[in-house]
Amino acid sequence: MNPTRRHFLRSATASSILFPGIVQQLMAEESGPLATREPHFPAKAKRVIFLFMTGGVSHVDTFDPKPE
Repeated sequence: MNPTRRHFLRSATASSILFPGIVQQLMAEESGPLATREPHFPAKAKRVIFLFMTGGVSHVDTFDPKPE
């Protein structure tokens, strides 16, 4: 089979039209791996402190080889 530009554009157009519908259908399924589920055990924590710390020391600056 010798693919042509027309064949490529036809398949690219068809896939770009069908792709959003397929994604929406997959996301609508509740039995998916990312669907929310009931926890296995009751939660004990009442509050959470999440520390998102940026601006630390670079990995290049922490490596300092010393001559023997």
